[in-house]
Amino acid sequence: MSATVEIDGAFGEGGGQILRTSVALAALTGRATIIRNIRAGRPKPGLAAQHLASVRAAAELCGAGLAGDAVGSQYLEIHPKRAVQPGAYRFPIGTAGATALVGQTVAVPLALAGASQVTIYGGTHVPFAPSACYLADVYAPALADLGLHLAVDTPKAGFFPKGGGELRLTLAAGSPTAIDWVERGKLTQITAIALTSGLEPHVAERGLKAMRAQLQGVGRPVTLENRPRPGEQGGAAVLVAGSCQRGHFGFLALGQRGKPIEKVAEEATAAFWAWFKTDAATEEHLADQLVLPLALAEGESRWTTQQASLHLETVLWVARHYLPIRYDIQQKPDGSALVTLQGAG
Repeated sequence: MSATVEIDGAFGEGGGQILRTSVALAALTGRATIIRNIRAGRPKPGLAAQHLASVRAAAELCGAGLAGDAVGSQYLEIHPKRAVQPGAYRFPIGTAGATALVGQTVAVPLALAGASQVTIYGGTHVPFAPSACYLADVYAPALADLGLHLAVDTPKAGFFPKGGGELRLTLAAGSPTAIDWVERGKLTQITAIALTSGLEPHVAERGLKAMRAQLQGVGRPVTLENRPRPGEQGGAAVLVAGSCQRGHFGFLALGQRGKPIEKVAEEATAAFWAWFKTDAATEEHLADQLVLPLALAEGESRWTTQQASLHLETVLWVARHYLPIRYDIQQKPDGSALVTLQGAG
């Protein structure tokens, strides 16, 4: 492989995930990277504030030099100058951009480097991104099964469009291990979460009551969690999250002005039931988030997913540019898929 990795940002899903995965792997491997056509397929191509925050966060971990790091840029160079350094980091996005996406960019590189603390300021519950609750209740437990330990706290909520939220990550040193999540086994835990900011208490209570009713028949008691948080604007989010003997899941829905919280709850629970009727060990979002740590693990990993998304295929494609991995995606008759990944170790 050449010293410099070149990535076409228009490949596959053509969005921010190519960028985040690339800069995380650049930091991890120390390989200079050039990315062209960044977010070429999006209505507003190029780097937005949250993408720029991810780039600069990854660069800070490894003392990298940057070129093209400006809002709207469709071209980026990152030149790591040292190994990723553990420590205490603060990353302000400056908008309601997704703090969870910045957190996922730095979490695996830092976990492999040593114990660290990260604080990110921006949006904690915003459209088209995992929420802070998803990181705490789905992503962190999944990483723990792989041998990487992440604690997540949200002292302040940030909803679109004001943002102003705060996400705190605490990472312990670890090393990822391969998994075999082909058969998910029994449901071991399920939680219905309502996080609200600046709303009357009855809103969260109604949301939790609705989710409890909508999850009847799941075969296990449903734990209800009310998580009120301060914030710069009112907002609500619900999450159905949990674990099986092998695998994890999470289904998020965001509140909107004028939409009853019961309808918001129904969106999350309907997505859960659609997944639960399959045999998949993970839902489509967690499936692609597992690629980065498992590409670094030694040995073969296998996991099933509700569907093989374009995001999943794209992340595997990016990882192959940096690491000597092999992978295969096998489609099943019910639309689910089996992913096999031989990690680089």
